[in-house]
Amino acid sequence: MKTQTCLLLALAALLMTTASAQSERFTLAIVRLDGRIVPFAAYDRSRWERAWPEADEAADGTPTIENTPSVWRRRGDRVPNVWRVWPSSGGSRIEAHVKGVEIVEAHCQGQVALATDLPEAKGEHPLKFGVAVDSNFPIGSIEEVRRSDVVWRTAEQAVVANLSRLETAKAQADNVQLLSESPAPVVQITELYREARSPRSPMYFVAEKKYRTARFPQDPGCTALTIMTGWLVPTDAGTLTLRAPKVFLTDCDAKEVRTALPLAALRVSGQLFWVLQEHGYEDETYVIAEIGPSEVRYPIDVNGGGC
Repeated sequence: MKTQTCLLLALAALLMTTASAQSERFTLAIVRLDGRIVPFAAYDRSRWERAWPEADEAADGTPTIENTPSVWRRRGDRVPNVWRVWPSSGGSRIEAHVKGVEIVEAHCQGQVALATDLPEAKGEHPLKFGVAVDSNFPIGSIEEVRRSDVVWRTAEQAVVANLSRLETAKAQADNVQLLSESPAPVVQITELYREARSPRSPMYFVAEKKYRTARFPQDPGCTALTIMTGWLVPTDAGTLTLRAPKVFLTDCDAKEVRTALPLAALRVSGQLFWVLQEHGYEDETYVIAEIGPSEVRYPIDVNGGGC
């Protein structure tokens, strides 16, 4: 009897371990406004890997689900027929059913995508409908913080305290002469995002410092502009700490600037990840950000198309 009990306990432990491992294996996809789904990142027990061809790897000829390189082919599995779609607007989860594979436009490149029964939605670049997952893994939504929210002022103070110093360091690194104006240009946040219904959420921001002087004399109508992006992570003391800032010294065309559109958040084994669509002047990249109290890492990024 004792041996039988031990065997049952061992079997139960094995089943629990297997279930836990399966719950930590899933694939994320970007859901386009045209209803197509583009898988891009697969998570398998603490490791991220590319799941699908990038935009510059569109297959010649007619792609099929069977001949498209993917994380499922590497595992000897089939591409899932059903995906759970989480709208970036925070709406209810939707089921999408795969009908086949198509090559769709991705700026000036082609992108292999899953055709689904999702209807087309209205919107313009860089908007995306949301994020899809090939399992029941829960995905959290992101919300834009309103200027009237008290946290906006706190976030702006944290940004103002750091931007000029980082701007100077960037100018020195790039061997660029910083403009000097009196009064000094005002630094302000233009975009601020956090997890929905999460008061202590980290926040992604975009801030700008607009000058009145042109950066290039040959284009006097296009004034200089400094843009900074990054993360504000709350501390136990109730303050916000700046993490992973990026500074761009540009002008009104902002061709060098890369900012991100946060699409979703998820927690796996105590780690927090955000899904972002980073976009530049004529391109976009799908990014996973791992946000910790002391650093922000980017374990994977995938080309989403460009010119």
